[in-house]
Amino acid sequence: MKATVLAGSSDADLALIEVEGIILPPVKFKEVVRLGDEVWVVAFPWGRRLTLVSGVVSQLVSDEGEVALEGPVRMVDASVSYGSSGGGAFEAASGELIGIVESYRTAQVAIPEAPERVLQIPVPGETTVISSRAILRFLAELEARGVYSRK
Repeated sequence: MKATVLAGSSDADLALIEVEGIILPPVKFKEVVRLGDEVWVVAFPWGRRLTLVSGVVSQLVSDEGEVALEGPVRMVDASVSYGSSGGGAFEAASGELIGIVESYRTAQVAIPEAPERVLQIPVPGETTVISSRAILRFLAELEARGVYSRK
């Protein structure tokens, strides 16, 4: 399908893409979640098959030293695979988007037969998320510049 990048932000690690010939219903955003809320992460690793993994909100965006129990999501413990970045993280109870997969931590594992070759294995429970609050801020900036309209 033909798609056009309308805008991007390396600071926010986000892009707005328009796909020709497709009109989808808008996603509902949820900006505030609680630690332990159940989540689903939906992704298409490498643009191939759909994956759905579950987990919980394991970290929130907060100031240094602050112990937040609710707020924007920062990390979930859903174990994602390579190519899942950009997938949606949804609150399981409501189906609302709480964020987009940004990255995940990996462990380096050497192969005994080929020690010069190292595999990067995703570490379960270390999936970082761009919060829906950051996404909405990005979209509001684009709307203010006339690049995008929610209507």
